[in-house]
Amino acid sequence: MNSFLRYAGGITLAALVTMSASALDLATATGKLIPDAPEVTAIKRQDGDAIRLLIQDATGKTLFESDVLGSAEKLFRVEASDTSLAIRDLTGDGIPEALASSFYGPKASGLYVFTYDVASHTFVPIPVTFPKDDLTRDMFVSDIQAQDGSDMHVAADNTVTVIGMQYPEKEGDLPVPAAFSFTFEKGRFIHRKTEPLKAE
Repeated sequence: MNSFLRYAGGITLAALVTMSASALDLATATGKLIPDAPEVTAIKRQDGDAIRLLIQDATGKTLFESDVLGSAEKLFRVEASDTSLAIRDLTGDGIPEALASSFYGPKASGLYVFTYDVASHTFVPIPVTFPKDDLTRDMFVSDIQAQDGSDMHVAADNTVTVIGMQYPEKEGDLPVPAAFSFTFEKGRFIHRKTEPLKAE
């Protein structure tokens, strides 16, 4: 899982040379993401068709840079507000996490929750797991895209719900749209329930 990420202790000359002039900062958010440290800034940056999350200190030094999260901007919803980058404590430990979303196609979007890992001194994605299927990912996945961000929702109680296709166990049955809900427990987000969506 850690191979998904790479740590950057600062921007090197080579990185400056290779950084595209078309790089665009899509969103920024500031918070105390590192225990017992000053505030840092989370930056969601697009360079061509690659979107990454960067964490920088007050001097502009890059403390962390994720691997590619996706290829296009994507909103998600935090309570009643739509955004593509947020700072929020989803784990209840008093230290907020950085939440970033991205569309990575062909029909899927991802919502990543990055937390600071004290042992490795860097940021890591919090795992999202389906215990019944023995499946763990680095992100929440929605494969029914909503432009307004309502397909990936963080509720007031920090429950995360994503909209996707529920595939039947019985052969021959068709998949149906459903809401998949998760809560945080023991270092990961755990799938709690699946509710088929009512037909409109």
